Amino acid sequence: MLFGKNLMPDGRPTMSEWPVRVWSEKELKEEFRIQARKWIKGEFEEYRFVYAPERKTAKNSYAYVFGYGKEEILFLKKSEDGVERILLRKDQVQEAAVERELLNVQLKLYYEEKKERKELAFPYVASVYYLYDPFLNWVLNLEQEFQPTQAEGENPRPEKLYYESLPMYNFSLDAYRLGNGFQEYQYHKEECRSRWMPWKKHVKEWLKIDMEKGIFEVYSEGYYKRCRYCMISED
Repeated sequence: MLFGKNLMPDGRPTMSEWPVRVWSEKELKEEFRIQARKWIKGEFEEYRFVYAPERKTAKNSYAYVFGYGKEEILFLKKSEDGVERILLRKDQVQEAAVERELLNVQLKLYYEEKKERKELAFPYVASVYYLYDPFLNWVLNLEQEFQPTQAEGENPRPEKLYYESLPMYNFSLDAYRLGNGFQEYQYHKEECRSRWMPWKKHVKEWLKIDMEKGIFEVYSEGYYKRCRYCMISED
């Protein structure tokens, strides 16, 4: 897609580049289907699969498929050498993070393998959050259809945070993925000047909340936001 007077490429994703739910095995391309079939224990319908096509306008983009169910995660990534395969148990995941800048989002899982901390990233566009939120909920040991707005219920967020920072108040709703509510939190903000435009200010904000099942953190700067879910080990 071309954009603007100088016909510069428009990097925004088109709908043909959006990830989609895979409802049956035959919908997968053969290179992914072979690997998925080796992993599945039982019927395809007992798992949930998502296919994300390569984004032609995004640098370093790649096609991938992920599936989850029965306490395991399968990640298949297309590369020049074929299909890379990563298999995880859900209990290996120690931390999850969601990073967003404008329409570009990445869900990241941090896990331990052979005593080494590793990262697995699932890039997607914000419009298809409904494919990735259920996965995040499942990773955090919640029902896939869990909704933080409903979970808030009788445990509303502290009004003080609303007046300190409306953006952070809104972001804090996601903390309910790690517990039933909170009143205590740590909040900090800092005004900065751009290196290239020193006359222009922007704000950096941090929020940290201790919840029953772990620690929830948010960092925000300009169009960028990162939410971290640090789970408490059950060992």
